[in-house]
Amino acid sequence: MSFEKAKTITFALMYLTEALKKKGKKKLSAKELAVEINKYWSGDIDGGKISAILRGWHLPPEEIEGLYEALQKLIEGRKLRLDLSDIPPSLALRHELPTVFQSNDPHGLQGELIGGLSSKMAGPWIFYYVSPIDRTGKAASEIRSTAAYIYPATPNARSMDIRMISKHGLWKGTLFATEPHLYVVMHDIAKNDPKKTETTFFVVNSPTAKRPFIAGIGTALIRSKHHAVQPVFGFLFFGEKDISKSDKGADPLVKNFFESYPPPETDLEKIRSEICVSYSWVEFGQKRQDLAAYIKTLEVNGASLDNAPPVLHVRWP
Repeated sequence: MSFEKAKTITFALMYLTEALKKKGKKKLSAKELAVEINKYWSGDIDGGKISAILRGWHLPPEEIEGLYEALQKLIEGRKLRLDLSDIPPSLALRHELPTVFQSNDPHGLQGELIGGLSSKMAGPWIFYYVSPIDRTGKAASEIRSTAAYIYPATPNARSMDIRMISKHGLWKGTLFATEPHLYVVMHDIAKNDPKKTETTFFVVNSPTAKRPFIAGIGTALIRSKHHAVQPVFGFLFFGEKDISKSDKGADPLVKNFFESYPPPETDLEKIRSEICVSYSWVEFGQKRQDLAAYIKTLEVNGASLDNAPPVLHVRWP
């Protein structure tokens, strides 16, 4: 039985008790929800089993697949616009799952307890990386920015969920830590992008209140072959927590997009046009002065960065 599938089923039941509630009621009862589910399932479930699942009990393996499919059919039948294979973290956070699921540890990519990083890392970020190619695929270094959001987790969790918007992609992934380093593993989930891309960031530091910057290296596996510079390539990576200068809080555009369900398409386009942009090293130094000054304190191959970031590139024949 899949840990992830059991967690998803428990979430779906909690979600549906609220999404399908009748007028004047706070939630749909377990018995009422069982009636709705059985319309879409060849098996049979009663209110007692639903109540037990909501407390952390799991169905036998031979039943779990059928219930999962029935729940998805029920969601689609009620036009709730939710895909159980890709539950938005912002929606999942609204429901407190049983303790057995709260460690956020289903996938094998795990590190130490998140601890204090749960507050330091949670929130909106701007990630930057130095690409060895420009937008046309030719060899020409440029700095590209993306908008990212790291979802809150309890200090005893071993990972944090992350979503990211790039100029042409939508990404989901996991952040985990092995003190003092951080790792972020992501893949592109854009429905309209035929390219399948995976990216891993290795972050050498964790941010502080006075210095909300991170830096490290990344690698990207690009499956398409139209680029003049062939994959795989590595790149210098850095980022800063996205804080609005006016109210010392998170940028509302980025925060609202990642916490809304479903997120507004107009906000996606606005983020891409305003945040997901490319810079030369000179332009970056002018527009992101504090972060650029921090990056220049780093050393690569034993030498500090000067007037141009290094391009790290690995390829196969």
